[in-house]
Amino acid sequence: MFSEKDLSELLDYSSQSGVLSVYLNTNPVEVQADTAKIQLRNLLKTIDLVEDVQAVERYVDLEYDWSSKGVIVFSDQRGGFFKAYQLDISVPDRAFLGQQPVIRPLVQLMETYTGWGVVLVDKQSARLFSFNLGALVESESILGDEVKQTKRGGGDTMFGRGSSLDASGKVESIIERNTKTIVEYAASFFKQHHIRRILIGGSEENIVRFKEALPKAWQSLIVGNFPISMTAGHPEIQGQTSQAVLESQRKINRRLINQAVTLTAKGVNGVTGLIDTLNAIHEGRVKILLVSPDFEQAGFRCEGCGYLAVQDVKTCPFCNGNFKRIDDAVEMAVRETLRNNAEVKVIGDDPALTQAGQIVAILRY
Repeated sequence: MFSEKDLSELLDYSSQSGVLSVYLNTNPVEVQADTAKIQLRNLLKTIDLVEDVQAVERYVDLEYDWSSKGVIVFSDQRGGFFKAYQLDISVPDRAFLGQQPVIRPLVQLMETYTGWGVVLVDKQSARLFSFNLGALVESESILGDEVKQTKRGGGDTMFGRGSSLDASGKVESIIERNTKTIVEYAASFFKQHHIRRILIGGSEENIVRFKEALPKAWQSLIVGNFPISMTAGHPEIQGQTSQAVLESQRKINRRLINQAVTLTAKGVNGVTGLIDTLNAIHEGRVKILLVSPDFEQAGFRCEGCGYLAVQDVKTCPFCNGNFKRIDDAVEMAVRETLRNNAEVKVIGDDPALTQAGQIVAILRY
């Protein structure tokens, strides 16, 4: 499973001889293996690093597990660098050549599909899952005390003869005790698995009960819910989860883009367009960077302090260093933002982001 440690390694790697970055969709529902191999050869036709092309093709032909839905490969054979990651989620078919691994498509997948916790709840039990890069993994379920409903009409209840009101109170007491146990177990699960976003499945009544019982710190991470049976199978849960993840992400991204544009218009804590965004990145002010997946523009990078610019200038205004031309200043902006421990969201098909120049940022100050 791809991790933050893997991303840090990719951020730190650089090669003068060049790094080949390949993203290949192998989802068996969408493409056959032979077709995917043909697509790979087409992607690599224009790449002139023969050793790296051969290394990627050899890996896909001989080592790749074709039950996976996507593969990402980074290769620099001259530098002895080769990394391959098999995913349970489709990836776009792309190939890049540069001095560093191209990570923007990977960042988009990580931001969308990592850090999710899924909880299915009812009055008695809970099922907990982690959802990362398409892989839905179920943890040990928790089962509380059995909840039996009182009979309607008459005085006989599940507790023997007595008032139905007393029996109802005892049922509610069991449900309350179960909910407390479930919440404690879920909170421990969220902490252990570093959950950043929570989805809840079940009936509306059970979802509300569970949500209200959670500590406020965890309530703030709930981004969606969906109706589902506690006995649902893995494929149904995964399908519901994937759909809910994409829908919640669309809402969050739309809100953040509007926030960045509004803040920019007010002249506080927001910037739009590449030039102003690059300046904010260099100053360490960016809190959240939002960028289109296919936005590319050549630029220049100071060899002294790393300042990024889109215009060729003789000396750096910050350190008087010399500038070196780079093929994609946008990709470098993504890398620098991540190095500054800021958040990056790669967002496709959003008219508001396109209108704002395909790159915007919410600033720390």
